[in-house]
Amino acid sequence: MADQPKTWKKHLAETLLLFAVGLCSTFLFCRDCIARIEYTWDDFLYSGLLWVFLWKGNEFVADIPDRYISWKERPTQRLFIGIIGHVVYTLIASMALYQFISFLEDGHFQTLSFRQIVNYNFTAVIVTLIITLFLTARSFLFSWRDLAVAHEQLKSESVASRLASLKAQVNPHFLFNSLNVLSGLVYRDADLSARFIKKLSEVYRYVLDRQEDELVPLAEEVEFVEAVVFLQRIRFGEHLHVELDLPETPDLLVAPLALQMLIENAIKHNAISADRPLTIRIFTEGDYLVVRNNLQPKNTLTESLGIGLENIKKRYSFLSGKAVIVTQDTDHFTVKLPIIKVA
Repeated sequence: MADQPKTWKKHLAETLLLFAVGLCSTFLFCRDCIARIEYTWDDFLYSGLLWVFLWKGNEFVADIPDRYISWKERPTQRLFIGIIGHVVYTLIASMALYQFISFLEDGHFQTLSFRQIVNYNFTAVIVTLIITLFLTARSFLFSWRDLAVAHEQLKSESVASRLASLKAQVNPHFLFNSLNVLSGLVYRDADLSARFIKKLSEVYRYVLDRQEDELVPLAEEVEFVEAVVFLQRIRFGEHLHVELDLPETPDLLVAPLALQMLIENAIKHNAISADRPLTIRIFTEGDYLVVRNNLQPKNTLTESLGIGLENIKKRYSFLSGKAVIVTQDTDHFTVKLPIIKVA
């Protein structure tokens, strides 16, 4: 939530106010200047314009680092670059303004010594310290506010995701299918029935244990996905293929339940049969974790909550600062999740 851009009327009003403040500030350094206005008009003009140039110019300079350097990710660098930018601009602007006033008064530019430059820029430095303090605090507070709002949005999205995932696991269709599969296994294969019950309990335990976490190790998410795939493979048999080709790297993180939601989404919206097996591949590609399935939409539309994929997009946008890439062609549906590494 960035601050609203100023209108030209507001810029004009601020400029006039700053010019008036600059005129009045002349009395702090020259109390009898008003009595000798015909000789000191240039001091008034210089002071008024100095306030305008330093405040409005530094306001513009303060916005530049915000576009490229985040207070959240690099606060020290952002502060240092901001201060350097203000100082450099102040020296250039104040000297340029002094030479301009000198040209108006005498018709030529001045050649100044280092000591004269320091003396003439003393007022500018004092003004800039005030402006820099205000603008830096303003920039930081706006950044802090935006992060707080984004965090609250993420919490809302996480709650929605957890509810959606829990509903997906405990809804009547899932329970009916699981119990139906289990009832068929009990008399046919007792060992497989026991494994089915164990994997089903792992699915529930993971969902309940990880529902409060923003990120989990990829290895843990893969174990959860393998449990989910085991349950689905019992239902669909050899008609469902899930291929996991992921590095065993401990520093890779993933949003919890994201992979499971994408697998469930593929199963939900695609036909699965002996003639049309569904293949889901999960692998890494550059800086992305890729989930890709062959595309074979069901003939009948499937009811959807419509929040699964959108929720994943919003969560990853906040967690990684990068967008989730979703592509679809005639043969495949692909979702690419930005890889997140342990800081």
